[in-house]
Amino acid sequence: HILDKQLIVVNFLVNDLRFYLEMDRFSRFADCEEAAARFNMRSEKGGAFLKKKLDIISRLFLNSDIPPKLRVRPRDLP
Repeated sequence: HILDKQLIVVNFLVNDLRFYLEMDRFSRFADCEEAAARFNMRSEKGGAFLKKKLDIISRLFLNSDIPPKLRVRPRDLP
Protein backbone atom coordinates (compact mmCIF):
# COMPACT_ATOMS: atom_id res chain seq x y z
CA HIS A 1 0.00 0.00 0.00
CA ILE A 2 1.15 3.54 -0.62
CA LEU A 3 0.30 6.12 2.04
CA ASP A 4 1.53 9.69 1.93
CA LYS A 5 4.01 8.80 -0.85
CA GLN A 6 5.56 6.01 1.27
CA LEU A 7 5.38 2.32 0.62
CA ILE A 8 3.78 0.57 3.60
CA VAL A 9 4.31 -3.18 3.88
CA VAL A 10 1.18 -4.29 5.72
CA ASN A 11 2.75 -7.57 6.84
CA PHE A 12 5.39 -5.65 8.77
CA LEU A 13 3.11 -2.97 10.19
CA VAL A 14 2.24 -5.01 13.30
CA ASN A 15 5.90 -5.97 13.80
CA ASP A 16 6.91 -2.32 13.39
CA LEU A 17 4.46 -1.31 16.13
CA ARG A 18 5.56 -4.10 18.48
CA PHE A 19 9.21 -3.24 17.85
CA TYR A 20 8.57 0.44 18.56
CA LEU A 21 6.72 -0.35 21.81
CA GLU A 22 9.43 -2.77 22.99
CA MET A 23 12.19 -0.30 22.18
CA ASP A 24 10.28 2.45 24.00
CA ARG A 25 9.94 0.26 27.11
CA PHE A 26 13.59 -0.79 26.85
CA SER A 27 14.68 2.83 26.51
CA ARG A 28 12.66 3.95 29.54
CA PHE A 29 14.03 1.10 31.65
CA ALA A 30 17.60 1.88 30.53
CA ASP A 31 17.06 5.54 31.47
CA CYS A 32 15.95 4.46 34.96
CA GLU A 33 19.02 2.23 35.31
CA GLU A 34 21.26 5.10 34.20
CA ALA A 35 19.67 7.46 36.73
CA ALA A 36 20.09 4.86 39.49
CA ALA A 37 23.76 4.40 38.55
CA ARG A 38 24.39 8.10 39.20
CA PHE A 39 23.44 7.49 42.82
CA ASN A 40 25.33 4.17 43.04
CA MET A 41 22.02 2.31 43.30
CA ARG A 42 22.40 0.26 40.11
CA SER A 43 21.65 -3.39 40.62
CA GLU A 44 23.37 -6.24 38.83
CA LYS A 45 19.93 -7.77 38.41
CA GLY A 46 18.77 -4.70 36.44
CA GLY A 47 21.85 -4.80 34.21
CA ALA A 48 21.37 -8.50 33.53
CA PHE A 49 17.71 -7.85 32.70
CA LEU A 50 18.68 -5.15 30.18
CA LYS A 51 21.15 -7.50 28.47
CA LYS A 52 18.57 -10.29 28.32
CA LYS A 53 15.90 -7.94 26.93
CA LEU A 54 18.35 -6.63 24.30
CA ASP A 55 19.08 -10.21 23.23
CA ILE A 56 15.35 -11.00 22.97
CA ILE A 57 14.62 -7.86 20.92
CA SER A 58 17.51 -8.73 18.62
CA ARG A 59 16.37 -12.34 18.14
CA LEU A 60 12.71 -11.48 17.57
CA PHE A 61 13.00 -8.44 15.33
CA LEU A 62 16.52 -7.90 14.00
CA ASN A 63 17.93 -11.40 13.51
CA SER A 64 14.92 -13.68 13.44
CA ASP A 65 15.11 -17.45 13.01
CA ILE A 66 11.96 -17.16 10.91
CA PRO A 67 12.58 -15.70 7.44
CA PRO A 68 13.03 -12.90 6.72
CA LYS A 69 15.77 -12.28 9.30
CA LEU A 70 14.82 -8.61 9.62
CA ARG A 71 11.24 -8.60 10.94
CA VAL A 72 10.76 -4.83 10.96
CA ARG A 73 10.91 -2.33 8.15
CA PRO A 74 14.24 -0.50 8.00
CA ARG A 75 14.00 3.23 8.56
CA ASP A 76 13.52 5.07 5.29
CA LEU A 77 16.65 6.87 4.20
CA PRO A 78 16.30 10.57 3.30
